[in-house]
Amino acid sequence: MTESTKGQTQDVSPLATTQGKTTIADEVVAKMVTLAAKEIDGIHDIGGQGLGDQISGLTQRLSGHGSSELGVQVEVGEREVAIDLRVIALYGRPIPDLTQAVRHNIVDRVERLLGLAVKEVNIKVSGLHFPEPEKAAPPAKRVV
Repeated sequence: MTESTKGQTQDVSPLATTQGKTTIADEVVAKMVTLAAKEIDGIHDIGGQGLGDQISGLTQRLSGHGSSELGVQVEVGEREVAIDLRVIALYGRPIPDLTQAVRHNIVDRVERLLGLAVKEVNIKVSGLHFPEPEKAAPPAKRVV
């Protein structure tokens, strides 16, 4: 959104007004990204699958550093945000279609609900989830 003042054009943000400034924490944006990604059918989980990812996430949570959502990194400015996301996809879903749907949903949610312009959403598919086949019920006993 732009506003013209004496022939000059400047950016206007709904987060900065004459009455004050709103700042959104990285953790809030990361949570919004996680929820928006999980809304898409075909996303099994957010983050990595390895032990290293789990230890890294635990360390980040205990130290209070890094995004609160494992697999989501955000860089939040005054008006814009850049997002890096790692997802685990369900096997059998076309990855290009899946990542485009995730990207579109994230941009919609962040811009509409947080008022930040999304500069980019980089998605890394870090794993595939293979649904377990349904287990057959044991055969009924023929004699009691």
